[in-house]
Amino acid sequence: MKFKKIINLLLVSSMFISVMGGCAKKEIPVEDDNKSKETSDLTPEEGAEITFWTLSGDAEFGGAIAEAFQAKYGVKVNVQENGLDSVNKMMLDGPAGNGADVFMAAHDKFTTAKDAGILAELDEKVSSIIKDEVNEVAVKTVTDDGKVYGVPVSIETYALLYNKDLVKGEPAKTMEQIGEEALKYNDASSNKFWYLTVPTDGYPAYPFLSLYGFELFGSDGKDGDNPGFNTTEFTKGLEKIAELKKYIPIKSEDLKMETMSLLEQNFKDGKTAYYPIGPWLIKSLKNENVNFGVTTLPTMDGKQMKSFSAVQNAYVSSYSKYPKAAELFALFLASDEAAQILYDKSYRITAKNDISNIKGLKDDEELRVYSEAFKSSVPMPSTKRISYYWTTMIGVLNAVFDGTLTPEEGAKKAQSDFEALVASE
Repeated sequence: MKFKKIINLLLVSSMFISVMGGCAKKEIPVEDDNKSKETSDLTPEEGAEITFWTLSGDAEFGGAIAEAFQAKYGVKVNVQENGLDSVNKMMLDGPAGNGADVFMAAHDKFTTAKDAGILAELDEKVSSIIKDEVNEVAVKTVTDDGKVYGVPVSIETYALLYNKDLVKGEPAKTMEQIGEEALKYNDASSNKFWYLTVPTDGYPAYPFLSLYGFELFGSDGKDGDNPGFNTTEFTKGLEKIAELKKYIPIKSEDLKMETMSLLEQNFKDGKTAYYPIGPWLIKSLKNENVNFGVTTLPTMDGKQMKSFSAVQNAYVSSYSKYPKAAELFALFLASDEAAQILYDKSYRITAKNDISNIKGLKDDEELRVYSEAFKSSVPMPSTKRISYYWTTMIGVLNAVFDGTLTPEEGAKKAQSDFEALVASE
């Protein structure tokens, strides 16, 4: 996907792909294989031609989806592959008339984009279709004050990989079992670690931090004034981060997002039994014939771990010259046909509720686990101050994991560091 991990900040240079064909105006048909309601008022404008900004590395998907849309509705779609800066780029290019008509962006940029006025509110009928056919958790990431501003296209969250050559029989259901097995198996001199994760980063650390009810920026992730660091729930979560040191006897400086490729390789090499990660690693594991399985995250202290999740959304620009054609294209991205293309070309999971019509995906044992896990996941907050969380956690989690700060001291530092960042605004 666009980023190896959901908050990866690598930008990719842009390229254009023109998908040629007729531009005859067509009415939206009511498809027998699609449960969508009729939206005949979304007839594309005469001579409509739109631009679609897709994600980094998604040129093949973008080209295929544009070709399918053009064949169905007669509207030409020019595709540009973009990096993770699509929202900022739209804020500059949109008003100048140089932006996309429809663009993809991770959901944590939703508030920034909406407040900047670059998102068009979706038609009421389209919104109704989206609410009916798309996962409820995903729909929340494009909804504000009851209004829908985007179409969730693909979803991601964490699940637990396990190496079948090391794990005999059913995988562990609890962190307590994993921890006991780790103490018997670990051999740092041989780079053998039963369980590996990156507890020093705010994303993979979240399942531990949230165990006792910590809610980052409130229950809806939009309370930018209250990150929740000064709560008992957060402190207890930090206690679990500190406990992980027993099972992962590695210095924090060697457990960073920059070193994730080394952790992944350790799993591929059969030296690690359990590794929580997103679905983007699955295809390479299959291609390299790694003997692995995927299961849900374990419990800890009898509480079910919940991971952050991310949604890649399609937004219609408020500056589009062809708003009906653009909205129709965004809606098409939530169709079964588009979901099939998404799986075939990008090996990603659709945000649709029903995947029974998606060939391959419906029988994909590994991705189905992620699809189910998403339903109980926690979408990354979309407040503008989400970046403060990542920055604050770097210093706090490293220190707590290494034992140079107690969980109580770590919680106080997190709150203090957050307040300092707010004061610098």
